[in-house]
Amino acid sequence: MHKNQDTTNYVCECNHAFNAETLHPLVTLIDMSVPCERKEIKTDCYAIVFKRLSLCEGKFGRTHYDYSDGTLLFITPQKKMRLCTDKGKMLIFHPSLITCTPLGMRLREYTFFKYAPDEALHISSCEGKVIERCLANISAELCWGIDRYTKPIISNSIELLLNYCQRLYTRQFILRHDINVKLIEQADKLIDSHFTQGKAMHEGMPTLSDIADTLKLSPCYLEDMLHHESGNNMSQYIQLRRLSLAKQWLLGTDKTVEDIAETLGYSSRFCFTSIFKKVTGKTPEEYRK
Repeated sequence: MHKNQDTTNYVCECNHAFNAETLHPLVTLIDMSVPCERKEIKTDCYAIVFKRLSLCEGKFGRTHYDYSDGTLLFITPQKKMRLCTDKGKMLIFHPSLITCTPLGMRLREYTFFKYAPDEALHISSCEGKVIERCLANISAELCWGIDRYTKPIISNSIELLLNYCQRLYTRQFILRHDINVKLIEQADKLIDSHFTQGKAMHEGMPTLSDIADTLKLSPCYLEDMLHHESGNNMSQYIQLRRLSLAKQWLLGTDKTVEDIAETLGYSSRFCFTSIFKKVTGKTPEEYRK
């Protein structure tokens, strides 16, 4: 069978691409300043790429609100990684490494692995030193050799690194507040338009993926940004917009309660009334008076 040269399935093959020694078959930390034999790699591993003052592949969505001393990219298995000689390091670990570990059980919480490349994390020089310390701890453990403690120690070290990244992404959301507000305003228009055009009656509720696609964002990034700014996930936020429109129509139009319920996609007037009263403390008729 012909082997796809763009695909690598093992940590050792990633090391071979950079002419690096394999210290552990399930995890490696690669110096990206070393010339690489490939322009692109697709692995069955998770990868964290840390670039210092990177000019490679553009700015990864950096805005004037962001730091520019370093960039972190997060890659899931079966996603292609573009490689270039640059100041930076790449941590690669196979899912088997974290099986039955605390990190393995909560890896899905680190949703930034599913962000698009132009939604990368941009960090300051001080923050970069923290990331470098985490990577240095992993490197030291790899050089120690393999024993019964290797898996939990490396897994814990990766989890610590990801926890710092989670903190830094939260900081980035804070700095991008003005941008986020504008994005949410665009999302509001998309959601409201879906309801006012009567699409909810025939197509159902607007979806996270559809809104994210229109805004040119990854669904996970949009969901996390929205939760940071509003405290709600997209499903909750859509329901709030839905009720907001209901209030506007009850006070500003002569639409019947039945028409409002139908246009907003509620299954029945009773369902609409029940939800409306639960949220506002009043029935639609009482709210309209």
